[in-house]
Amino acid sequence: MNTIGIISEYNPFHKGHAYQLEQLNTMHPDSIRIAIMSGSFVQRGEPAYFSKFDRSRWAILSGVDVVIELPIIYSLGSAEIFSTGAIRLMKALHINAISFGTEVDDSHLLKQAAALMNSLECQILIRKELQKGASYGSALRQILTSVIPNGSTLSNSPNAILALEYLRSASRHYPEIQWIPIHRTSNHHDALLQTAALPSGTALRHALQQGQRISEYVPRAIAADINEIISQGKYTDYERYENLLLGIHRLLSIQDLSTLADFTEGIEHRWHTMTAEPSWSDVKENIKTKRYTYARIQRMAAYGALHITKELQRHAHIEGPQYARLLAFNNRGRQWLKTATLSIPLIQKWAKAPSIVSSLGKDLLRLDELATDLQAYTFKSESYRTGRIDYTYSPQYINI
Repeated sequence: MNTIGIISEYNPFHKGHAYQLEQLNTMHPDSIRIAIMSGSFVQRGEPAYFSKFDRSRWAILSGVDVVIELPIIYSLGSAEIFSTGAIRLMKALHINAISFGTEVDDSHLLKQAAALMNSLECQILIRKELQKGASYGSALRQILTSVIPNGSTLSNSPNAILALEYLRSASRHYPEIQWIPIHRTSNHHDALLQTAALPSGTALRHALQQGQRISEYVPRAIAADINEIISQGKYTDYERYENLLLGIHRLLSIQDLSTLADFTEGIEHRWHTMTAEPSWSDVKENIKTKRYTYARIQRMAAYGALHITKELQRHAHIEGPQYARLLAFNNRGRQWLKTATLSIPLIQKWAKAPSIVSSLGKDLLRLDELATDLQAYTFKSESYRTGRIDYTYSPQYINI
């Protein structure tokens, strides 16, 4: 086994991520570990807490060999779009295996559930639940519990559910890729640091927003760097971001909203009305239903801010990633990069990128650039709100 892919956000990088890498190093010491990492925005529909440039450096310092950015069109998508984009990027990089954290590491059960999710039977059952007003996630968990023996162990395990999306996408687009599940015990949604030895990203982000230090929960190699970045104010101010969202969406007409990804069933009318509310929290509260969860609303809001249309998202989902943007690498990663044969262009210099990608690739590059600029604009410190950072960034080589 030569290469192992890890689909990640590292938002922020913590000891749970380091544990996965340590396990992989023990099991497959000679394999190159390649992180397919969300860039400036993450799948929950908001900017990452720290920049992709800082997060990729921390990943390398903590055991990853190469960090490749997952384009924003996929990192901001539904679970299906997110996982499919990442899996197809792994295929384009000719990565041999995928490793993922999961509360359930029973390969037979995971394979059975992934097969069910790809079946016509499951799609019909999900459609029926959606028609009743359920969200996709709720419908899927209910079906797993009712159809598969021991399916309840999966439906109560958020990391396992995400792993199933990876395996489902792999069975369609990259069936030969091998699986390396790593057992995970921490609570994915627990917002309290003291409840787990390896707290979740949710807990760490909550602590950061409360002004708490997280040094004891991140690898020692990056703790000082993280503290320095925080002291500089080089992190997302979510209140600033939400104020920006409200302003942007008040400027969008019903017709504008109707063209955006995931705006269906006439939701644009209600959305447009609710943007008259005094805060973004009020907007979300008045739009939320069982079908439109907070995470889905946040993704839709980001589509408006970045102008991600239905047509562009559909096209990107069909065609798959058009390039691999290199963010960081170490000595082992450098050796792999010298010999790797990729199916898509490798982007190292942003200014040169448009000349070597497809027409769709140009559109996706522009979105990634907008996402970088939008996140930077929301940083706490004005000093780090400079735009067009992608043009001044070169992949970080870390000599370890």
